[in-house]
Amino acid sequence: MGFTHSRTDRFCQFLEFFMSSQIYAKGSDIFAALINGAKRKYNRSTDDHSVYEVRLAESFNHLIKSVTCREKRRAIIRNTKGQWRKAYMPLNLALLHHHQAGKPIETHARVYLATDPYLLMDIPLEDWQRMRKLCPINQK
Repeated sequence: MGFTHSRTDRFCQFLEFFMSSQIYAKGSDIFAALINGAKRKYNRSTDDHSVYEVRLAESFNHLIKSVTCREKRRAIIRNTKGQWRKAYMPLNLALLHHHQAGKPIETHARVYLATDPYLLMDIPLEDWQRMRKLCPINQK
C-alpha cells in the first residue's frame, strides 16, 4: 500500500512544520498576514483590523520590556524607531489547519505570538511560507 497524494502532501507539510515552527518576521508582514487571514474568514470576529494593530503593539511592548540589558533594549528601540511594524518578532506555527467553522477548507497556518497578551490567529499558508523565507535567521 502506497501513500495517496494527499497523505504525502500532508506528511511533507508536517515535516515542514516540525522543522521550522518558529521564525522571526517583521511586524508589518505579520499584520498583512493577519489581514489576509481575516479576508478569507479564517478567524471569526476579526473584521475590525485595528484590533490586530493594538495586539501587535502590545506584543512589541512586551518584547521590549522582556529585554533585560539596557543597551540591547535601546538598540532595538533605535533600530525600529519604537515601531512594531519595523520590529522582527518571534512568530510560531502551532499547526496546519484544514477547517473553518467545522467545515473542510484549504490548508492554512495557525500561528501565535507567545507574548503577553498571547495572540493566536489563522493566516494563509503562503504568508507563513513567505515570512519563513524572509526570516533573517538561517533555518537548518
